[in-house]
Amino acid sequence: MNYQNYFCVAASAMAAAYGFAGLMPAAEAGIAVQGEQATAEYWTARQPEGEKVLLSAEDIQKLNDSLRARNDTLRDLVDFPATLTGQQVKNRIFAAMQDYWPGEKPEDYAGNHILTPAEWEYVRQNCNIDSLSEKVEVQYGVTTQRGDIRLLPTSDGWYSAPNDIHYDNLQGTAIDPAQSVAVLAVSRDGNFYFVQSKDYQGWLAAANVALTDYKTWLNFVEPKDFVVVISNKKKIAGSGGAEELYQMGATIPCIKDSNGRLALQLPSRNAAGRLEIATSPVQLDNTLHKGYLPYSYNNTIRQAFRFLGDVYGWGGQDESVDCSSFVQNVYRSMGIHIPRDADQQEAAMPVNRPFAGLSTTERYNEVKQAKPGTLCFKPGHVMMAIGQNDAGVPMVIHSASSYYDYKVDAQKHYIRQVIVSDLTYQNSQGTQTIDGISSIGSIK
Repeated sequence: MNYQNYFCVAASAMAAAYGFAGLMPAAEAGIAVQGEQATAEYWTARQPEGEKVLLSAEDIQKLNDSLRARNDTLRDLVDFPATLTGQQVKNRIFAAMQDYWPGEKPEDYAGNHILTPAEWEYVRQNCNIDSLSEKVEVQYGVTTQRGDIRLLPTSDGWYSAPNDIHYDNLQGTAIDPAQSVAVLAVSRDGNFYFVQSKDYQGWLAAANVALTDYKTWLNFVEPKDFVVVISNKKKIAGSGGAEELYQMGATIPCIKDSNGRLALQLPSRNAAGRLEIATSPVQLDNTLHKGYLPYSYNNTIRQAFRFLGDVYGWGGQDESVDCSSFVQNVYRSMGIHIPRDADQQEAAMPVNRPFAGLSTTERYNEVKQAKPGTLCFKPGHVMMAIGQNDAGVPMVIHSASSYYDYKVDAQKHYIRQVIVSDLTYQNSQGTQTIDGISSIGSIK
């Protein structure tokens, strides 16, 4: 299994359980809590200091520096080197491939057929590794559309079961428009750039990236003034009228236009592949915020509930979030930058409480004491604690793909949405989630 693609649950097991996506059951209520507990208001009302600002901007900057120091998947692009050796770039490309290189042809499905040797070899060669020079000059790019960062330079999906469409093994993550990337290599066919973003590296369609100079690029890396998307997702029309999709936490540089109005600096890609910037007046509302939201317990809860009911999106597929991008987006809307993948998030948490050796009662006691926003980790999945309900039961909100119910039928049930649940739902071995938690972690 691809370790960086270890977001929430095993894609191969999910798809293979029903043979292919067309036989997957429709999303169901299942373990999802309904009614007032499925509202942000229920949980924010339970926080006596819910609106208290927990960290200043300076504190958050120190926290982000600490998180980067603890986890090498997070990069401060301001300090990214201007040149790399060819071997360094090769090593990055190999790392992004994960278990696809080196190795024999994988037994993945491309559509309804097993990947052929010719298809495999084409994509391997498309990595264009032999063309790398001894010294690689970094190019500077800004994303102009939401795009997929891939393990290999192909837009074709490779799956663990025929005709699957939801769990692409090559899907690393999705990246919003108006984000900076360092461009390190170009695929043989010229259709992909190998990029480093703030939290991921891999192959991104070149058509989604506009190249620019270093100074302009820095304004997108670390803008002086910016607007943050605070809704779960938002479409913003560019200068040409086409709408681009942004997800929660995406930042867009802004300025005051000639009439003194706040205006977004929206990027586009010209025919030569270079960056052009259009200013577009913007009205702040409950979807856009000038600067980051203050970090508080109630803002954490409110931001999490903006995703409630959204489809589960493996690696950012289906224009949505999986478990780890869900919690990452909530935190980045408040300026806190945690790693992209669940296992990396668990390793990076400044405060971490391992659960090994604890009884079920002791585990519940730990989760009951957890503050809203605390992350609860189990192998391949992350959930966000939101508090105890009226009965004293600790509850979580998370982007869930599937669960088992040994009390009813011992079968896998697909839920594929962001839900509120307790911690009694089971895995394939019949183990309740509370007993499968490996640790809980928080940023303070």
